[in-house]
Amino acid sequence: MQHQILPREAYTSQTWFQREQEALFNGHWQLAGFDSDFTEAGDYITLRAGLTPLCVVQGNDGELRAFKNLCRHRGTELLEGRGNAGKTLVCPYHRWTFGLDGQLRGIPDRAECFPDLDRKANNLHDAAIGRWKGMIFVNVDANADFNAWIGPLNTAPFPHDINDPALTRSETFTYRMHCNWKVFYENAIDGYHLAYLHEKTLGGPKPGLNEWAQHGDHLVWYSTERDGIRNRIPMFVEQQAAGTGMKKIKGAADPGYGGVYMLYPLTMIVPSPWSLTISTLEPVDATTTILRSQTWSPKSWWSYKEPLEGTPGYDPETGLIESKNWTDHPLETGDFQTEDVWVCEKMQRAMASPHWSVAGLAKGAGAEDPIRSFQSQVADDCAAE
Repeated sequence: MQHQILPREAYTSQTWFQREQEALFNGHWQLAGFDSDFTEAGDYITLRAGLTPLCVVQGNDGELRAFKNLCRHRGTELLEGRGNAGKTLVCPYHRWTFGLDGQLRGIPDRAECFPDLDRKANNLHDAAIGRWKGMIFVNVDANADFNAWIGPLNTAPFPHDINDPALTRSETFTYRMHCNWKVFYENAIDGYHLAYLHEKTLGGPKPGLNEWAQHGDHLVWYSTERDGIRNRIPMFVEQQAAGTGMKKIKGAADPGYGGVYMLYPLTMIVPSPWSLTISTLEPVDATTTILRSQTWSPKSWWSYKEPLEGTPGYDPETGLIESKNWTDHPLETGDFQTEDVWVCEKMQRAMASPHWSVAGLAKGAGAEDPIRSFQSQVADDCAAE
C-alpha cells in the first residue's frame, strides 16, 4: 500500500510553511508572466519567490531581464505591481536610480553622502529568467539552469501557442482558497477522485482509465479511455461538447497531447481543443493560497461570452472568488473548479484535528501514485541541510 509521506504539520504549521519559503520556493522556477505582457522598454512585472521579491523588466535593447526587486541602498522594494517604469528604475525612498539593465546610474548627493561608494559594485542583483511557449519564468538563483528544469517537458507534445493572434486572453480569475497550497496541488494530480467528486462535471475517468506521466519534476495527465490511447480530455467532456459549436484552436483539435501539465511547484497548464488555461499558485500562509488563472481561446468561443461576474463566489468589490460568497452548493454549480475548492477547504478544516490521518494512497498512475511522488519532492526540498 502507498502511504502518506508528509506529516499533518506540513499542511497546517506556519513553521513548516516558513521552511518551504526558505528552502523550496526560493530555489525553484515560477511563472512570472507572458510574452504579451512586454511590448516596450520599461515594461515590468513584480512577484515574489518565497521570501524574495523579484521583477522582470524589458530593456532598451528589447531584452527581458530578471532582478531581485531590492534597492541596493537599503533594500527597499524598488517596483510594485506591474506597469512601465519609463527610462529608469527609481527607488521611491531615496531616489537611487538604476538603468533598465540593472546598473546603478544615479545617487542623490553622492559626493557629500557617499564619497567612497563603488557604483559598479551596487548594481541590482540578478535573478535567472527563462522563456517557454510564450511564458516567462524566473528563479531567485541567478545561476539556475532553466533548460534542466523545463527540458523534460519538451518530450511531451504541446501544440498550443498563446502568441497566436487568433486567440483572446481572458481577465484574471483570482481565487482566495482557505487551504494549504499542497492540498490544492495534490487534489489536482489525484486521478482517483475524477469519477466521484466530478461525476457531473468531468464524468471521470476512473483510475484505470487515466494516467499521470512523469517528466523530470513535472507531471502530465492523459485520459486513456479510448483503447489506451492518450487523450487530452475525458470522453464525458468530449460528448458534452459535441454539437455546442465551440470553435477549436488551430493545431489543437487532434489528440496526442496532455490535458493537464503540472510544472512543479506552482504552475498548472490546462490545454484543450477549445482553450488554454494557465494558473499559478501563490502560497500566502500555511492555510491560505491564491490561485490566479487566465484563459486563451478563439475569439468566437461561446463560453467566454460570460463575464467574470458569472463565476460562483465572485465578489466584484474585492475582485476575489471565495467560498464565503457562494450562493449555491458547490455540487450544484456545474463548475469543477468550484467543486475542487470546496473539497480542498473541507480537507484543510479536517486537518486541524489531531485525529486526522490517511489510511493509504490509492495505487496507480491514474490514482494517487502522483501524490506520493509530489510529497517526496517536497520532503526532499524541505529537508534540513
